[in-house]
Amino acid sequence: MIELARQMHDEFDITVFSPYGGENKFQLTESDKFHVIVGASRSELMEIAQRADVLFIQANVLKQYPRLGRMEKFLIVDLYDPYLFSLLVQYQDDPATASSSYRLMHQVLEKHMLTADFFVCASERQRDYWIGRFCALGRVDPAMYKFDPSLRKLIDVAAFGLSEQMPEKSGKGLRTDFKQITDKDFVLLWGGGVWDWFDPLTVIKAVSQLSHKRDDIKLVFMGIKSPNPKVPLMQMAVKAQSLAAELGVLNKSVFFSEQWIPYEQRVNYLLEADAAVSAHYDLIETRFSFRTRILDYLWAGLPILTTGGDQLAEMIDARQAGIAIDYEDISGWAAAIEKLADDGTFKNACAANSSQLAKEFYWSKSAQPLKKFCRAPYHTPAFEKVTMPSIVERAHAVYSRGGKELVLKRIKELSKDLLK
Repeated sequence: MIELARQMHDEFDITVFSPYGGENKFQLTESDKFHVIVGASRSELMEIAQRADVLFIQANVLKQYPRLGRMEKFLIVDLYDPYLFSLLVQYQDDPATASSSYRLMHQVLEKHMLTADFFVCASERQRDYWIGRFCALGRVDPAMYKFDPSLRKLIDVAAFGLSEQMPEKSGKGLRTDFKQITDKDFVLLWGGGVWDWFDPLTVIKAVSQLSHKRDDIKLVFMGIKSPNPKVPLMQMAVKAQSLAAELGVLNKSVFFSEQWIPYEQRVNYLLEADAAVSAHYDLIETRFSFRTRILDYLWAGLPILTTGGDQLAEMIDARQAGIAIDYEDISGWAAAIEKLADDGTFKNACAANSSQLAKEFYWSKSAQPLKKFCRAPYHTPAFEKVTMPSIVERAHAVYSRGGKELVLKRIKELSKDLLK
């Protein structure tokens, strides 16, 4: 949100609001047209919103602040995260929580989708998914189609982006935090949280397998717990640490940063890595995911090893910015790691392709759909619940297509059907 605001404030007055303070704060006022407010109250939010022309919200905001949806402001919702799929994974072993959480968030999501004027998502694949949901809800009706047959005015792509400035070291990195890692080691970086829909176990097993014949492969997990205090440590993070200990590679070949690396400091870890990794399972969440950590890898020009199945993995494989590996393929992961570690020419080619691919995700490009809406905001056609047409409405529709003759024909056909 901060990065998008930085792209927008050259044309608009922007205020970014969060009810949470957090330990790591951005500069709170960057210019007269760009303000960041953290840890403020509900009443302060309502005052800010009342002065605004356009509201841009994420996640489940209308559940916490339903009044925002009743202000008759131009409302944008960010749908970059199809979080219902994540919930299915996270609570799969807890039926009561799974049912309650899914039904609650389903209703929250529906409220957002029926209330807002404009939506953005992270990829064209996600956009296809959301258009399907809009159709099922009845939001894509004749009035909406007439308003915009392309539906770009309803939902467009504004992916998570990257800075156009090259990354530069600004402080200590992973080798300072983990003294066991030396300059001769080949370092694989897992650059984000360890959530339940990820598969760190396969990567750990591959590194463990390699550790029996070489000691220069190191795997670093940059953070295992969300910086959001309301998000608990997920079971997959616990499983990953337990597996590393069980295999005897914890703090030898596999390392976990217990503290979340702040956004501004992540570059120091990225630039000390030799390659980056991301692994996941064959889930519906995978197909519609958009792994923002992958963009950080591209920005840093890192060769990428990832499980296939999502849109970014397919792009990485096609552009030869790394290697896409089959689901839960331990041997495949081990072979891919050794390929990058031992073939300098291949590694350098992947790194160059990674840097080239990064150019397609600059923030300046990602912000364009939002800028376009804010330059000339609009209200999309109001949602009307889909109901069965009455006999009179159906007769009128038949008459409009073929006049009295078609009406009489349909009546005869209906009479024959009734007499059968």
